Parts: sequence; C-alpha cells; structure tokens
Amino acid sequence: MSASSSVNIAELIDRRPLGRMQITIIVLCGLVALLDGFDLLAIGVAAPAMAGPLHIAPNQLGAVFSAALFGLMLGAFGLGPIADRYGRRYALIGATATFGLFTLCTASAATLQQVFLFRFLAGVGLGGAMPSFISMAAEYTPRSKRQVVVGLLWTGFPLGGVIVGLVASRVIDAVGWQALFYIGGILPLGLSIVLIRALPDSIEFLVMRGAAWPKIRYLLARIDPTVDIAPDCQFVSDSEKNRGVPVWQLFSAGRAGGTILLWASYFVTFMLLVTSATWTPTLLRRGGIDGAQSSVAMALFALGSVVGTPLAGFLVSRCPARSVLPAALVGSAMTLGAVGQANQSITLVTTFLALAGFFLGIASSGLIALAPLLYSTAIRSTAVGWAMGIGRFGSFVGPLAIGLLVNHGWHVGESFDAIGAPALCAALFTSLISTDLVEKSLG
Repeated sequence: MSASSSVNIAELIDRRPLGRMQITIIVLCGLVALLDGFDLLAIGVAAPAMAGPLHIAPNQLGAVFSAALFGLMLGAFGLGPIADRYGRRYALIGATATFGLFTLCTASAATLQQVFLFRFLAGVGLGGAMPSFISMAAEYTPRSKRQVVVGLLWTGFPLGGVIVGLVASRVIDAVGWQALFYIGGILPLGLSIVLIRALPDSIEFLVMRGAAWPKIRYLLARIDPTVDIAPDCQFVSDSEKNRGVPVWQLFSAGRAGGTILLWASYFVTFMLLVTSATWTPTLLRRGGIDGAQSSVAMALFALGSVVGTPLAGFLVSRCPARSVLPAALVGSAMTLGAVGQANQSITLVTTFLALAGFFLGIASSGLIALAPLLYSTAIRSTAVGWAMGIGRFGSFVGPLAIGLLVNHGWHVGESFDAIGAPALCAALFTSLISTDLVEKSLG
C-alpha cells in the first residue's frame, strides 16, 4: 500500500478483519466481564450460608445485596468519564484490581458492617470496569461486527454466574462460603497484572488526546501490517473532540429521546437481572429447596443467559431492536412468575429459571450492544457508563424492594411475581426506541 499523508483510524479498523491484537483485546475484556459476573453474583449464592455465622437477619439481606450494587452504580457513573479523560486502559486496570482486592477482603469479614463496606468498595470496581471494557472492545472492532462482538463479550457476565453457581454447590458445604470470595478476589488481581502487560489503550482515544506519533503508528501496524505510513502522516478520527461536560452531550445532536428511553430500559432490565440473581437462592431456600440444589438452579439460570447473551447481538444486528427487546422482556416476566408457582418442583424451577435467564440474557445484552452505536468515541465511555449507572441504580433498588416485601410477609410466589412484573414496563420502553431515534443519535 502506498504511503498515506492521512489515516482515518475508524475507517482503517472498519475495512480490516479482526486481527490477532484485536482478538486478544476482546478476550481480555471478556475475562474481565466473566470475573465481574462471578464476583457480583457470588453474594447471592453465599448469602444463605453467611446469614447464620454473621447474624444477618432476613430483612437485612436486601441491604447486603444492594451494598455492592450501590458501589456499582457510583463506579459506572464516576469511572466512565475518567476513562474518557485519561484512557480506557488505566480505568479498566484500576477497576479490575479494586474489585479483586475488596472481594478478597469479603472472605475475612466478621461483621455485617464489614460485609457492607467490602461489598460496596468491590462494587465501585465492578461498576467502573463495565464501561471501559465495553468501549475498549467496541473501538477495536469493525462497525459491521460491533454488535455481535459486544454481545459475545457480555456473555462473560452470565458465564461467571454459571461458574459461581457450580463452584458454590461444591465448595460452600465442603469448606465454607469464604472460598467463593478467595477465588473471586485472587483471579481478578492476577488478571490486572496481565492487563498491565498486554492491554493497549484505544487508538481513537490516543488520536483524540494527541498521543505520541510513534505509539499510534506502532498500534496501527499491529492492526494492519500492510499500511505504509509516511513520516508526516496525520492521524484523524471521525469523532469530535469532547467539549465541556461530557454527560450533557448525551442529550445533544438529537440524542435526548434515545438517551431517555435507553436509560429507562436499562433501569428496569438490570433491576430484573440482578434482583432475580441475588434473591432467587434465598427465596428457593424459603420454598424448601436445599442450598446445593439452589446453587445448581442458579447455574442453569446463568447458563440460559449465556445462551441468550450472544444471540442478542445477532438478533439486534438483523432485526429491529424494538421488536427483539420487548419480546425478550415479556418472556422474562412470564417465566419469572412461573418460577414462583413451581417452587415445590426443582425440575420445573430449574426449567423456568433457565428460560428466564435466556430471555434476560437477550434483553440485557441487546441493550448493551445497542448503546455504543448511539454515541461517538468522544463520549462513548461516558454514555455507556451512565446507562450502566442507571441500570445499576435499578439493580440497587430491586433487592431492597424485594427485601421489604419479604419482610412484610410476601410468599415465595408473590415475590417472584414482583420481580418479574417490571419487565412489562421495560417492554414498552424498548418498543419506543425506534430506528429514527437511533439514526438521529448517530447523526
């Protein structure tokens, strides 16, 4: 290829197939997502075993579940703009090390107050990692494959839930609940060291921030070894440089309608996803299903999500999001309600939970695959971070609300109905995210 006086970073990535470096970046981001899911969902399967030794009353479990989710919300809100200002790489490494460290500390918690503190601080790291690994993977992926790659990437989150459910069914009774948090702490700390050595920053981000010319050239050569870059070559990006406070740009240039609908959809969908994942083991125990069976049931819930999550990127890239997402959310409401009616049969419970996980996997991953396409590189981490933060606010509210209902004597079936019913609202919100709104946001 002849030497170019100007190279458009986005166009170069779009016209090249995924190469070795890009696949490595996507895999590393997927590992962070997997450990993120493991650590977040560990408290749900560990809580029944923790309650007795740590003197946690049933009406306090909602607060225990929501401690990390409150931290998640703050992390998603706060670290998204930091990633846009200082780079995805530093934000992702710091967030991964943070949730690893405080998950490890949870294993040594001796009081309810320590559990609250360590889960909150772990949650800050968990929430901060999400916008960075989503934006990093999206920016190294050609636009034609971006929805599918982000959907596949998010598969790591429910896959972490599968692993934590299967591990919990073996280790909690054998060696104690602390083992889950030792595993969930050591692995992210090890991964953060790998990220330091192997993860570059986003090239588009480096161009926008005026990074050193040789650094950008080196990364471009790794993506496309055939590109001939002249010594006076200028690197350019399609994305405008960010001006002012990034969050206000989410409501400019025709993005306001899409942003509001996206936030409402995130709020309800992630409230469902996390509330069902955290409260289901405890509700099943109250319905007479033992701890090991509850852990296996949760593993199948997560496995259903593993199947649905990558399918979402495929569906959203070929069918209108306003058709795919509402159908998945209605399916979620129906199957979660069915779990509560079938709680005396472990076979029916696991079947309906697997289906609920499948539908919620499509809904949550579909929203995540859609969000990066609504915003330019300059504000993408902020946009994804705020959307995830709104989702995590829903995740924070949901477990507390179910805790209040349980404390007021709601039965298992009624509690599952309450978990699933908001999905019908989310179905309405997502049905209003029209193609016109997306096209305006992209414009």
